[in-house]
Amino acid sequence: MAEATELTKHGFTREQADALQKMFGRKAEQGFDRPTLMWLIGGLTALGVAVASIVWAEIGSVRNELREEISSVRDELREEIAANRTQIAELAKGQARILAILEERLPRNR
Repeated sequence: MAEATELTKHGFTREQADALQKMFGRKAEQGFDRPTLMWLIGGLTALGVAVASIVWAEIGSVRNELREEISSVRDELREEIAANRTQIAELAKGQARILAILEERLPRNR
């Protein structure tokens, strides 16, 4: 009984002090301690940098493939354009020849 009536330095009994400590005291912190958090943050940062570099490398390879493909398509189009110009020149010669023949054979309006 002597323990129950003993008062703490603030004037509360031990049971009252324990109850107040449970109610208003600092709770045990949830989560991780600082070094663990630092390792987690560092690991996530390193992982993010690694993923970003892999994605950047993949983008670069796709970019190079597209440049090569576009270059080959350009070369093919240039060849086709040159062939078309040759055909157009031949058609123009044929048209001129046809017009010359028509001028000779058709009666002229005088």
